[in-house]
Amino acid sequence: MLDSAQDILREEGYGALTSRRVAERLGVKQRLVYYYFRTMDDLIAETFRRLATRELDRLAKALSGAFPLREIWDVCIHTHDARMITEFMALANRSDSLRKEVVNYIEESRRMHVDALKKAMPAAEAEDHLSPIALIIFATSAALTLHRESGIGVRMGHDQVLRVISRSIEQWEGSRVVRKVRPATGRGKALVTSRGASQRQKRKLRKSRT
Repeated sequence: MLDSAQDILREEGYGALTSRRVAERLGVKQRLVYYYFRTMDDLIAETFRRLATRELDRLAKALSGAFPLREIWDVCIHTHDARMITEFMALANRSDSLRKEVVNYIEESRRMHVDALKKAMPAAEAEDHLSPIALIIFATSAALTLHRESGIGVRMGHDQVLRVISRSIEQWEGSRVVRKVRPATGRGKALVTSRGASQRQKRKLRKSRT
């Protein structure tokens, strides 16, 4: 039933999401929908909760990676389609139970985004004029805008936005490529070369080559 509700939202919009439509999709009696869910609001909230749990799991996995900021941005760019987000946001204005789920998801995912940024961002910058939470709101809003516009064929300015965000990630987190040292050095272990890496990383790199 959750799959059917999700498909209806994506393909037809929230106006078409009724117990009758869900039952038709499944090929069952309408009353069976209410056997599992007391109201349609409960069904909608559970549909969103399942999607939100999957997304939070993806974010948690990204946060534990070697490059959490880069990986979390990748999750933002490759998240569920903007149509689904728009439909759930519209429904949240009408359903208290769904609104709570949406608020919980947004706040929890935002905390995870901020954690990743704080770990990568120099403390001096975070304390100065660059607020981590403000930057996260800008970046996630940009990702959602790119999704929405791409869906209708708009591409103007998208590459520029992606470059700005990618360069910022490189600046804070470093763009590191693992390579093996040439045999002539007598060292077989991997070194990290960096473009946009921190000065400390560069000093370590120079020492490893001497």
